[in-house]
Amino acid sequence: MKLSKRLQTIADLIPENSNIIDVGADHGLLDIYLNKYKNCTCLATDISKPCIEKAKENAIKYDANIQTLVNDGLTNINLNDEIIVISGMGTKKVTKILDRNIKNDLIISSHTKINDLKEFLKSKNYQIIKEINIEDKKIYTIIYAKAS
Repeated sequence: MKLSKRLQTIADLIPENSNIIDVGADHGLLDIYLNKYKNCTCLATDISKPCIEKAKENAIKYDANIQTLVNDGLTNINLNDEIIVISGMGTKKVTKILDRNIKNDLIISSHTKINDLKEFLKSKNYQIIKEINIEDKKIYTIIYAKAS
């Protein structure tokens, strides 16, 4: 299974055997890859029911064991030690999802207003551990952040 350059860069940041919540998981390809090749436990969430249905189909196709949930962000999800991945949406939506008291590690690939995202993370006492810019049809910034 081959991921896009952006998703592969995100996957490379995640340690083996991690617990993942993938917000905006789309068709679940990142989660399937992480489950199969890094032994991660993954919850793939998306606001779109058709996307989650496709993620379920893909999990069967690639023989992966992931959980799926139609959800708008992190609503009603109990957080523990998961790494939260948010990719493929703008900073305004990302900050709305994260505007709560959480301490989880974050991997974010926002498509807009990266400086606003950095300011938001700083205001929530997060430290940016790694920032990667990659080109995959366009330039993407991927941020790995930890609570201070």
